[in-house]
Amino acid sequence: MSDSVRGLDRDELVRSYRLCRRLAYAANSTFSRMFWLLPHDQRRAMEALYAFARHTDDLADGPEPVEERRVRLAAWRESLEAALASKSKIRNPKSEISSVLPALADTAERFDIPRDYLRHVVAGVQMDLNHTGFATFDDLRHYCVHVASSVGLACLAIWGCRDERAIQPATDCGVAFQLTNILRDLAEDAARGRMYLPRADLVRFECGELVAPQPPSRQWIELIKFESIRAVKLYDASAGTSKYLAGSGRRMFRMMHATYRALLAMIERDPAAVLSHRLRVSRPYKAWIVLRTLVT
Repeated sequence: MSDSVRGLDRDELVRSYRLCRRLAYAANSTFSRMFWLLPHDQRRAMEALYAFARHTDDLADGPEPVEERRVRLAAWRESLEAALASKSKIRNPKSEISSVLPALADTAERFDIPRDYLRHVVAGVQMDLNHTGFATFDDLRHYCVHVASSVGLACLAIWGCRDERAIQPATDCGVAFQLTNILRDLAEDAARGRMYLPRADLVRFECGELVAPQPPSRQWIELIKFESIRAVKLYDASAGTSKYLAGSGRRMFRMMHATYRALLAMIERDPAAVLSHRLRVSRPYKAWIVLRTLVT
């Protein structure tokens, strides 16, 4: 790292990257636990991207009134633009979390990440502030592309992939991941007054109000099966992303893909389970996925 990057001194960037690492590993997510497989520069970049995406999501899901969250998210977007424009002063003095932005901006420059991917993450989270559901799957896909696929496409740049043919399958992968999350979190989201599954599908399967932990109706079970089949097709379409990747980036993608696919398989086997408890891929099975990926 040079002594001065993007108008920021070395110490400021070091502090920013360290904060990103703390935030990434404090989240204890499946993704962040896999970053150790990457070379140092890529690992540090993934931590910066993850810390940014996680905090952006947290701004929309916080306990504050909606209007306050809207103001905070708008300020966050202004701070992002300031960082991407190489301005040394981050314009969000009320939040120490803005310290992740120097590392993010440095990462975007070093790995030539299209800046719109980062803007799309914020725009997708802003959709949640005005959440009224989605009329069709196309509407839901639009949301998933913003909050999930944009992060995945940024990952491609970090992993050294410049092949435009990877964009479509990687986009499908993000939608598959987010749809899996939506199915896993059905009960939790319903308790918060949110329903992400398309209204057209709710009508088609004649699904009434989802009240957990009451036993799900036959209609809800059939709907979850239907959405799982949709997700399976997205996983199949996205698997080809790996052929455009090499080395550690390819291994990272394959492990992420296999882990989320395993989570969907749990939902396929027992659709009703998502309405009674939060499904998780077991640690032994995750370890097996890692081992299998490393030796093949």
